[in-house]
Amino acid sequence: MHDTWSSHESWVYECLNCLTTWREEFEVVHTADGHGGEVVVYAHEGHPCTTPWLDHVCPRCRCQSVKTFPGARRRARAEPRTAARNDLEIVFRLRRLHAY
Repeated sequence: MHDTWSSHESWVYECLNCLTTWREEFEVVHTADGHGGEVVVYAHEGHPCTTPWLDHVCPRCRCQSVKTFPGARRRARAEPRTAARNDLEIVFRLRRLHAY
């Protein structure tokens, strides 16, 4: 059985054309791929989507020159979906930090 957990991310965007800023919330599901790697799936408003830093359009002027603010992304760690925490979660966390 693969260890699966989810988290929520909030991203802030700015249109470089009209200077509109907005925030979008994403649910992020992490799971082990069975080969020592990790699979990450993003969802926005309940629908699967691309990563938050790709392919955004300004909601005001429809310009595609959109940037995310450096450091504006905030991550809030949610509880794992599995009932018991184990050492495998720690190993994956350390791998993401390039510490293992």
